[in-house]
Amino acid sequence: MGKRKKLYTRFFMSLTAISVCCILVLAVVIFYWYRNITIDNVNKANQNVLVNTETVFINYKEIVQNYAMDFYRNPNINALMMNGDTSWSDQLYSALSQIRGALVVNQYMENAYIMGVDEPVAMFENLPLSPESKLELFSRMRKNVIVESPFLWEATLNNGTPITLLTVFYNDRAFADSEYYGAVALTVNLGKLQNNLFTQKEGEITRYAVLDGNASVLMHSALDTPLEEGMLKQVVASSPERGSFVYRGSGEPQLITYVYSAADKLWFVSETSYRDSIRDISNARTLMTGLCLALIIAAALTANLISRRMYKPIGRLFGNIVHLSGNEEALKTGGDFDTVSQELEQIGVKLEQLKKESDDSALMRWLLSPRGTPENSSTPMMSIAASGGAYCVCVLTLLESEPSEGSGQTFGEGIEQIELAFSELAAVQSFHPHQGTAVLILSELRSGSFDDYALFRGKWEDIAARLQHSDVSCALGISGLTDDLHLLRAKYNEAADSLQYIKFHVHQNIIFADDTIHLNSSPMPDSALEPVLQAVRQTELSGHIPQAVERLLAVACSYRAESATIALARLAFELSRTAELNADVQQSGFLDNYQRIWQIQSYDKLLHWIVDSCNTALERIASMSAVQTKSIAVEAICYIRDHYDDSRLSLNALADKLSLSPAYLSRLIADEVNCSFPDFVNLLRLEQAQMLLVTELSLDIREIAEKVGYNSSTYFTTQFKKRFGVTPSKWRMNHILQKQESS
Repeated sequence: MGKRKKLYTRFFMSLTAISVCCILVLAVVIFYWYRNITIDNVNKANQNVLVNTETVFINYKEIVQNYAMDFYRNPNINALMMNGDTSWSDQLYSALSQIRGALVVNQYMENAYIMGVDEPVAMFENLPLSPESKLELFSRMRKNVIVESPFLWEATLNNGTPITLLTVFYNDRAFADSEYYGAVALTVNLGKLQNNLFTQKEGEITRYAVLDGNASVLMHSALDTPLEEGMLKQVVASSPERGSFVYRGSGEPQLITYVYSAADKLWFVSETSYRDSIRDISNARTLMTGLCLALIIAAALTANLISRRMYKPIGRLFGNIVHLSGNEEALKTGGDFDTVSQELEQIGVKLEQLKKESDDSALMRWLLSPRGTPENSSTPMMSIAASGGAYCVCVLTLLESEPSEGSGQTFGEGIEQIELAFSELAAVQSFHPHQGTAVLILSELRSGSFDDYALFRGKWEDIAARLQHSDVSCALGISGLTDDLHLLRAKYNEAADSLQYIKFHVHQNIIFADDTIHLNSSPMPDSALEPVLQAVRQTELSGHIPQAVERLLAVACSYRAESATIALARLAFELSRTAELNADVQQSGFLDNYQRIWQIQSYDKLLHWIVDSCNTALERIASMSAVQTKSIAVEAICYIRDHYDDSRLSLNALADKLSLSPAYLSRLIADEVNCSFPDFVNLLRLEQAQMLLVTELSLDIREIAEKVGYNSSTYFTTQFKKRFGVTPSKWRMNHILQKQESS
């Protein structure tokens, strides 16, 4: 009774523990899944802000660049730049007034420099630089090509204060060897520009900054405390162009989101309190805890019911297993599980021993005790080399993986042909260790019967030729001759190992062990594999794969079976690695290929297996171009989603950015989203406008249209009504009325 109670208790405790573990694991997975979703939403929102900030920065940069270009192309300024004549004239006054007006209108533009061929000609400085910095700037203007505009550099003011300036310039140096005819340079005060980039709303806890490649803060939003240096260095050390991470510095953890601008080599960074980013999941923690406790109680009650129903049949089954050996002492002293486990282990050991004895013992006794008396009629009487003559061992096997109905008859005919061919020379004794294999021992009837080795070998080759023309494929492995009875086991292994060479020879089904002794035992060179690999890697050579594999197997014939198998396994390993596009394939892949090749018996199967592996790798390589095309389409879609609110977004501009033709890009986008480029952009803009109409009630229809990328509020209204059936104003009014009714 105690044992039954113990077994039942184990059932109950096991099921309850499994259920509780599953519930806890599920709760943890849900918690972290929901937490990740929350963090992802915060990251996406921060990334959108950073992308918008990057877009605004680019716009300001382009404005300054346009000023520099216009100044350079101005005839009066250009004449001043070329001849250096600063004498008073109406033209000079007009040029200088234009530059001064640009500096006044754009307060973030501090200085303007007109560089002559040999020296600076004129300058307007709201923030005067030191003479050394001016010379350095002039030197840069002479050396830099136009594509290097703009650039960041460390300058020094007249009072010795260092400052980081963004300098935009224009000259005619398109290439490094182009002539220099002067330049116009405009410097931007990043401290003033940041006021146009960042607008910190009241109560907003997210902080923003722009970094250079040295982790220096160039611009930032309102900062009560400076950003931690360790966090800044971790941002610039990140490899993806967009991403986020949780930084645990000296204070509380912070969620850091960053966007890298490759064109400007700047990092746009946001910092949000990690605790605020997961506030939603923290509020749901109490509810999840209560739900887990309720599920645990339900699991315990269910486990109790299942344990009662499971115990009766399982207890009876365990009792029968324990009683198999009649070990009454085990029943008295051991626990139910321990006793049953021991009894099953003993039964397994006994079955394994019986199987091994059934498969191997008869053949081993026959080989090791050739003069012994058979224990049953199925084992033939052995009388090898009774007269002291020589003998050899032949292993005859079917090359078919599954013997067919006619294979047994052909197999028996093969044994009869051997017995008939050697009836006058040798006594033939055969044994069948398992289906599809026969071991034959041929011993001389008279001493010297096998002296004519050419005759001996010719008979075997005639037998092999007749077997080759039959409907069933058979192979013969022939050992060398010996008169030493103690080498019988070795000769058997010699004949069996000879069959490994069948797979490397085309139209050959017999191998003499004497022929394998002088084969090359060194490793096959990699150069033997290269033609096959080249045929796979180069599409135009793919039609030569079968011929390349045939030539490789022809080379393998001259090597030992182990060396040839290692080389082919190495080839298969390289092909599988190509097919999986994974350079870190484990070494076990090579071992699996080696074992598979070793088990293959026929030439045709080996040839087809290698060719199939080549074709698989070839198809995978061909599919890479399709994958690359897919990635381009995804990149284009992501860019549209990030820049749909830019009124300058167009198919031609995006095609230029991706270095594609507009027609090809249009087809890729249509295949990906099932609509045209204009329809997809309109859809994104209208969906965003739909949300802003009900969340940003302070914005009028014109402002919302501009915010989502429309230049015309009339066109926006037309598109909105076409999409949703009502005008934007009516959509907003319906939402307000529904909200009032629900409240």
